[in-house]
Amino acid sequence: MAKTVNYTDAQRDLMVSKYVAVACEPEAIRDAMVKELATELKKSERSVRAKLSRENVYVAKTPAAKDGSPVVNKATLAGLLSISAGVNLTSAENLTKVDLKNLITVIESLRDEVSDLEIED
Repeated sequence: MAKTVNYTDAQRDLMVSKYVAVACEPEAIRDAMVKELATELKKSERSVRAKLSRENVYVAKTPAAKDGSPVVNKATLAGLLSISAGVNLTSAENLTKVDLKNLITVIESLRDEVSDLEIED
């Protein structure tokens, strides 16, 4: 039984050339190109993304937290906490992300308050 071809060689070449032209652009432009290709080829966006992925040219979206901020791992937060505190905190990675973020915020706000007091003197 012959395999059904979802994209012709010409369609594949068109997709790859158009997408590669915007691959280094911001995410919004890449998304717009996927939508444009889907409309032009009468395929779903998901199908276009899958084909571009299979062709090893698709640039995945940058993961973001629920609040829209970039995802930061605990090791990075622990390093930021150590830098903010000015000491090496080797066990800081054992804290939760929320606690690490809160401690960084508190230390930075205290530093701002101290610098404001120094300016007033």
